[in-house]
Amino acid sequence: RKQMKSGGNRSKKVKVWVRVRPSQNFADDAIKLDPEGRSLQISVPRPGGDQQPQQRGFANNQRSDWSFRTDGIFSNSSQQEVYETVGADLIESGLAGYNGTIMCYGQTGAGKTFTITGATEMFHNRGLVPRALSHLYKEIEAKSDLAITVRITYLEIYNDTMLDLLATMPDSQEAGSPLVITEENGGVYVKGLNVHLAQSEEEALNLLFEGETNRATAAHALNKNSSRSHTIFTVYLETRSRFQSNSKYTMSKINFVDLAGSERLQKTLSTGKTQQEASYINKSLSFLEQTVIALTEKNRDHVPYRQSKLTHYLKDSIGGGCKTILIANIWGDVRQLDETVSTMRFAQRMSCVASEPVENQRTDPSIMVKVLEAEIAALKKELAMHNTLHNKSHIHYEPISEQQRFELRQQVQRYIDGDLDDIDLTSIRQIQAVFELFREACLASREEADARLQELLAAQQAGGVAATPPEGAARSLGPSTSGAQLGGEAVGDLDGRSFGIAARSEVGMDESGVFLQSKRREAAAATAASSKKQRQHPLGAGGGSSSGAAAGADSEGTLDALRPSRGRRCQAGDAAFEDAGVRGTEIDRSRLRLDALKVEREAQGNLYTDEGELIINEEEFVEIKKLRQLKESYKADFDRLKELKTQIHYCQKMVDLTRQKLIQ
Repeated sequence: RKQMKSGGNRSKKVKVWVRVRPSQNFADDAIKLDPEGRSLQISVPRPGGDQQPQQRGFANNQRSDWSFRTDGIFSNSSQQEVYETVGADLIESGLAGYNGTIMCYGQTGAGKTFTITGATEMFHNRGLVPRALSHLYKEIEAKSDLAITVRITYLEIYNDTMLDLLATMPDSQEAGSPLVITEENGGVYVKGLNVHLAQSEEEALNLLFEGETNRATAAHALNKNSSRSHTIFTVYLETRSRFQSNSKYTMSKINFVDLAGSERLQKTLSTGKTQQEASYINKSLSFLEQTVIALTEKNRDHVPYRQSKLTHYLKDSIGGGCKTILIANIWGDVRQLDETVSTMRFAQRMSCVASEPVENQRTDPSIMVKVLEAEIAALKKELAMHNTLHNKSHIHYEPISEQQRFELRQQVQRYIDGDLDDIDLTSIRQIQAVFELFREACLASREEADARLQELLAAQQAGGVAATPPEGAARSLGPSTSGAQLGGEAVGDLDGRSFGIAARSEVGMDESGVFLQSKRREAAAATAASSKKQRQHPLGAGGGSSSGAAAGADSEGTLDALRPSRGRRCQAGDAAFEDAGVRGTEIDRSRLRLDALKVEREAQGNLYTDEGELIINEEEFVEIKKLRQLKESYKADFDRLKELKTQIHYCQKMVDLTRQKLIQ
């Protein structure tokens, strides 16, 4: 028994135990048990004997011998012995915060239900669940320093449909939507399944008996009270300390899984409804075996837990962080050797599943708040003592009061106005308060600038006369644009992006608010056309001067026509445009006079120096010099005009954005 309790030397694997049901036709020759009680050899006789296959002319290569290694074998063992070996340690681990699962697998009639719940006729035939409940409440009474809460659920999976076996209890909720498996906080739960509080062993046993009464059973060839469903009796344990103000506590659950029979359908001789139930049972057990095989593969990424309700609910109960124990129930009858081999092969696969239990420790937020509040109070006292010892008793770490906030606001305002050179900062809370006050001051200044700008725009639209921006309205101008660059004082920054705009009258707007840029382009085109026409005109004795005067008169007239009414024009843009137009007209006139002088000189005959250079008179030399100066001035004015056009275009965009924002 000591060897059986030790479970061998294997670690971090699912424990597998075998329980053999006694039988009158026990196959002593076919099933051989190891004297140490940890291995099992099975020899299945070949059909027809060893001579018949050879007489037919072929060799029978079918395997007939198996050897299985287990953690222990129960043969003619009592219920108490089984519980002390596999169940007692599971209860103690559950109280320590570890999840546990006991699963019985085998064919119908092998003793699965007898192992889990036992027989009700005799007290000493109680199964694992009643004995575990009795052991659990004895441990709870012994551990007076712990507050342990016990909750119980009883789930049945019948024809791949989940049912609550405790739905008939008086305190159960009315059945609503179907039961649904959910995964929360790393665990698996059934939404809609009634969880009952069991404060005593009597209440827990009543829940067990109520669930057993509601189970689905039927009779067939192997068992007159065969379970036609899988049942899972779960005990939830919540353990807290009564005396320690610790926010940590443990949550664990212990599953007792009674699987339906795994035999072949032909052995049960089932028909009708029983046959349909058997097909669902075999299907779910097949998915369970696939899940176990997937868990044993090292490089397997996906485990098919969701193939059936059974495997999905047992997702956190098969190996992993749960302490899992499998009891393989076999029937030592000669007629059941094939089912015995099938059960042991599943047990062998189960023994390869990794299992490393972990403690399920959680934190209670309400208790943690109290602990942290006490710790903060102690740290404040220690900090106050430290400040007192270092002559810093005037420093406070409490939240800023309204009086202190008022004094800080005055200091911030004086600092902004330049009356105060430094603000004395003594704590993090004070620094945060100062930053908040600075932000309030910035927002107030921005709102004031926006209000002044709106008043300015309203006055311009109402009076139709350029208004002078109020003092301080140009403080929001960005570094790239200023009033001096735009030819006047600027206003702006409506949205805090540091852009500036000039007054409307200073960027070339008429009374309707339309830019004069298009009119200036028309004037420039007219001037260019006039100059071209003058160049193409035939020169005569007095024709050059007359045509130039006419062109100059036309240009001056065009410029006069394009000037804004009421004497309003852009001080920078209009001046540059007029200067460029005047320079162009003077250049054309000078070129015409120079051409006339050249024609006159050539008519009188050209004179040359000894070196062969052409000699011109003083009047022609002065005109050439004047034409050169006019060209240089025209080029400078043209560059200035180009720069002003760029600024005007930028200001136009800014005015459009400002108007759009004002409308919004």
